[in-house]
Amino acid sequence: MENTEKNPRGIATAASQAAVDVGRASTLQKNAAIHAMAAKLAERQGELVSANRCDLEAARASDLPEKLAARLGFGKAKISARIEALGRIKALPDPVGAAHGTKLRPNGLAVTRVRVPLGVILMIYEARPHVTVNAGAFCMKAGNAAILRGGSEAAQCNGILGEMWHESLEEADLPAEAIQVISGSHEDVAELLHMEDLIDLVIPRGGRGLVETVTKESLIPVLKHSAGVCHVYLDEGADLDQATRIVLDSKCLMPEVCNAMETLLVCERLEPHLPQVADALQAHGVTIRGCQRTTAAVPYAEPATDEDWRTEYLDMIVSVRVVEDVDEGIEHINRYGSHHTDVIVTESRSRARRFVREVDSAVVLVNASTMFCDGASLGMGAEIGISTDKLHARGPMGLNELTSYKFVIEGNGQVMGAPEDWRRGLTP
Repeated sequence: MENTEKNPRGIATAASQAAVDVGRASTLQKNAAIHAMAAKLAERQGELVSANRCDLEAARASDLPEKLAARLGFGKAKISARIEALGRIKALPDPVGAAHGTKLRPNGLAVTRVRVPLGVILMIYEARPHVTVNAGAFCMKAGNAAILRGGSEAAQCNGILGEMWHESLEEADLPAEAIQVISGSHEDVAELLHMEDLIDLVIPRGGRGLVETVTKESLIPVLKHSAGVCHVYLDEGADLDQATRIVLDSKCLMPEVCNAMETLLVCERLEPHLPQVADALQAHGVTIRGCQRTTAAVPYAEPATDEDWRTEYLDMIVSVRVVEDVDEGIEHINRYGSHHTDVIVTESRSRARRFVREVDSAVVLVNASTMFCDGASLGMGAEIGISTDKLHARGPMGLNELTSYKFVIEGNGQVMGAPEDWRRGLTP
């Protein structure tokens, strides 16, 4: 794997130096590196699939939970999807140097915010080889250097992807250290998390334990991707066919992802129709855990505990609760949710507006599946993660979220004070 011969400070120093070159690189150069990476994914697909198969076999032999094994998979379909994603990222406007919000002040000064790279980004993640592709492309196109530390369960696949990024960057006449895929120990990672002099941002992407550990240990600002305890609330008068489609898509399409529905809330006026929705879920292999009213209406539902309302299953399990109205639905979401992605299915514009206004989550949808909390669906090309923080970035993160800005003020000789003000403090 790339850079295993370097110590943590050597890795961070190399990234810091590379960030200077990448930050001033042309869009043409950055896009050339992305294009080269896409070509290598196609050329070395068989090698990647074989390496991933070895990773999966080793992971299952060590009893990796099946829901994580699903994330670890990097077969032909996922590789093809990454090639398409790289094409979309390449086509996106380069955010570096983009000006926005120009204002002309009464004194003639022109004040503009200009997007600039963040610098060096350390990303720590579990299981997902596709993140090595997405994160490298996003960080580099936004003018940053990236240090990517994937989980040991994806070591062989990530090792090849690191080599491919190295070669792609050099072909574009960019420093290979702009994207470093590392496999350091936990002690090495802890050392990196203390290098606030060289690293500008840390993004952990994985389970609650990983995020909490990184947040606790880091001296560098952390942009958190917390658990996805996501809800769908079925409001009174909701179209039942539409509601059922949204529920099934939110739970069953990709149950292993963070934006999958984990809790279904049903307004009590729809309670007579709850068995119909539950039967549809059961028919697709979903286990239901419900409140007392749910178990009374759905005999095969298992009793839910208070912990179920806080649980990110990442599996074909859903907790179901009957609530009085939209007020109780909002209260439940804000109390038990993770501020990730939540949905209301309703025919009422006023209740939809209340839900959007009062649910404190990064992404709120009206009459649409939780699956649309997705960078590609939202025109970002793909995503580097979904932030549940409120500062700097929130929700799906793309190119713009990996930049900051500087104020650029242009004048024609303006000064703040008069000549007599400059003589203050001088001895007469």
